[in-house]
Amino acid sequence: MSFTSTYSNDKEHLIDSLIKHQHYKMPDGRQFYQATEQELKLLLCSQQKNQYHFCNNHEN
Repeated sequence: MSFTSTYSNDKEHLIDSLIKHQHYKMPDGRQFYQATEQELKLLLCSQQKNQYHFCNNHEN
């Protein structure tokens, strides 16, 4: 599997998780596909009280 495929799958998983938690856009109004993987992770961590394993890896 290439890096691009892995990146796309990771980003899709993050977007799916956000949608499951009833978040449909970035706070600034952008669609999720316009955000970086890092931005999606930060949003997911902030909205879900750091319940994901990658949340502890962010420096805020």
